[in-house]
Amino acid sequence: MNQARGIDHITLCVENLDAAEFLFTEILGFEVIWSARDVGSDKSSMDTVVVQRGTAKVALMQGRDKVMKSQISEFIEKYGQGVQHFALEVDDIDAVSREWEAHGVKFSGPVKEGRDGFGPLKQRFTYSLFPGSGIFIELTQRQHGDEQAKTFVRSTVESLYKDIERDQASGIEQTIIDYDSFLIPMEKKPLKRAS
Repeated sequence: MNQARGIDHITLCVENLDAAEFLFTEILGFEVIWSARDVGSDKSSMDTVVVQRGTAKVALMQGRDKVMKSQISEFIEKYGQGVQHFALEVDDIDAVSREWEAHGVKFSGPVKEGRDGFGPLKQRFTYSLFPGSGIFIELTQRQHGDEQAKTFVRSTVESLYKDIERDQASGIEQTIIDYDSFLIPMEKKPLKRAS
């Protein structure tokens, strides 16, 4: 596999974005690096604030229910507030996507591309990691030659949001792989004791 550079960011679904932003900026010492309001569609959307401390980035998202329930509100209703996804930064998103797809990984849509003022940004979401979990993986590519994206791009975030909204509206609930077609041990085994 093309090497993952590390965790790019973690995304949290929250009920009160102002309170979450206060917690991260005023108490935990993060700084706001990007924010956007009403990202999504005319059916539903979200407000988002991305905070950073050192190299650690956390995206905070609050749903906006309109004609339909926001996917963020639905996530919180099903799973509670907390981690919705984590993003792996990779060197070559297209190569990793091809490799993962060859192993049966399913993505919620194609690679999204944009520019943040510093460089190009590519992003792509998988479906949920496990049945009934809600948490998924985002692939992110920030480095492109000498340019490196540092923040986020509204158009790519909106496009990713619409992929999930499309599946939400149609009732699609998929996982990253088809667990029934793989010989994956699903029974629980006793944990080994550390020595």
